[in-house]
Amino acid sequence: MAAVEIVVLGAGYCGLWTARRLGRRLRRRLADGSVHLTLVSEMDHHAFHGWTAEVITGDVLPEHARVPIAHLLPHPTTILHGSAVGIDLSDHTVEVVLDGTTRRLPWDQLVVAVGSKDARDRIDGLRAHGWSVKDDGQLAALNAHLGGLAAAAVDADPQEQRRLLTAVVAGGGLAGTEMAAAILQRLRDEVAARPGLAAAAAAGLPRVVLVHSHDRLVADLRPKVADYATARVLATGVEVRLNHRLAEVTADGAVLDDGTLLASATVLSALGQEVVRVAGTEALAHDDRGRLVTDDLLRTAAPGVWAGGDAAAVPQPRAAASCRSDALWAIAHGKHLGDNVARVVAGAEPVPFTFRGLGRAASLGVGHGAGELYGLDLVGWPSWLFRWAVFHWFMPSRRVAVATAVGWFRRTPWPVREQRLTAGG
Repeated sequence: MAAVEIVVLGAGYCGLWTARRLGRRLRRRLADGSVHLTLVSEMDHHAFHGWTAEVITGDVLPEHARVPIAHLLPHPTTILHGSAVGIDLSDHTVEVVLDGTTRRLPWDQLVVAVGSKDARDRIDGLRAHGWSVKDDGQLAALNAHLGGLAAAAVDADPQEQRRLLTAVVAGGGLAGTEMAAAILQRLRDEVAARPGLAAAAAAGLPRVVLVHSHDRLVADLRPKVADYATARVLATGVEVRLNHRLAEVTADGAVLDDGTLLASATVLSALGQEVVRVAGTEALAHDDRGRLVTDDLLRTAAPGVWAGGDAAAVPQPRAAASCRSDALWAIAHGKHLGDNVARVVAGAEPVPFTFRGLGRAASLGVGHGAGELYGLDLVGWPSWLFRWAVFHWFMPSRRVAVATAVGWFRRTPWPVREQRLTAGG
């Protein structure tokens, strides 16, 4: 009898947790070869994006936010480092490009968890001259970029110093407010570590400008939380430009919708994500954001095809809306997908998705959190500690989670760490 072929596309939060749960539920059948589990991922590691701001500030080591996929999945799982470029719903195959060659994988059960990517083409010049933080490699490159700015500014003239030590963040949601506060803290650490920049510091540098198209920041949060987040961002020294849009990014900086040029060496977009779509799914229902529509079992209309995470519009239990696109919902989708696919493989009926959400929170500096927990407002230390605990709990590697937690009590600012590395310490 042929083995049951299960293929999971994507190793973000949803895909990774789907494969992990399948490994747990189908351990014996994977071991005896009656079930084959294959995960397709463009990356060889899982990126824990929740710590993006903390990696920039130095509170979390970069290596703790990236863990090799092979260390996180059960054996035997076949891991293919490539991209899915086409799904054939009629003959149950998926076309995957691996190192420039194309391979067709058969599937009996297919999980589409390809997620989303930074919307880097919405703004003219952003891809060439700006930054985003979700796409693989962008965070590491941004960290290196920020580390080099202060060093370059030491010998620059005042006008160039101002450009080098000015950053612009576009998007005043949770991600944008977090990143604005984190970049300002990082640049301040870099400037403080260099006596040659004392005059620049006295002149008010570094400078971070947060540009938002609406009349208030984090407007999708409850009023008390949004007001706290706004007040905290302003208290850090971030400049806020409301009711303005980022129109273009050039080599000189950010151009706003009114024609204003903010001279800057760093322009970062937090303007949202675009759904990754795989050819061959056009006949299936999609929502207005391009997400695959599923039922409450996380099945699409095609037999054997499931979806979750950012790539799927999953009905939110007891709400007239789809689940929000964020890490906690994607993890919940992944766990449920793993359970339901395992049930179907075992000949049982899948069950409805019932997770009702936990909450969300942003860190605006240690001890300064803004968020919601089960509909309750949380600000300050309670919110920050809630976020800290939840993020550590949901890190896929227990070993790395413990190391990350310990690291908070041994924080070394980026400039000091780099000096030690240079000195061989």
